[in-house]
Amino acid sequence: MVNYEEEVKRLDEFKPDEQSNFWKPSSGQYKVKSLTELEEAEPYREEGKPDKPQVKIDLLVNDQKVTWTMGIGKSPASSYGQLCKLAILRNKTLVNQEFTIVVTNDGKKNTYTIVQ
Repeated sequence: MVNYEEEVKRLDEFKPDEQSNFWKPSSGQYKVKSLTELEEAEPYREEGKPDKPQVKIDLLVNDQKVTWTMGIGKSPASSYGQLCKLAILRNKTLVNQEFTIVVTNDGKKNTYTIVQ
């Protein structure tokens, strides 16, 4: 159950210039270090549509800890598929692994390429 008094206090302390811990990168190359394995995340919900399962992973990007959330992809080219392949190549773990993520944008959405 939500403690409303604690939540109101926490929300009142919000500063508009504080960054979110969720990673929403712009186009570019990012050298990252994974701090966790892929973990189940809250599903993506859109009204009138079925929930879409998601995973999350904590990364260190430019000395900042962020959480990257993504859908569980259906193709090996998805971010999820690429990270699963990377884990296999790195002794079935992503923890403490360093790699590069290349982000491109077609004007509508980001595309992620994991460079091993």
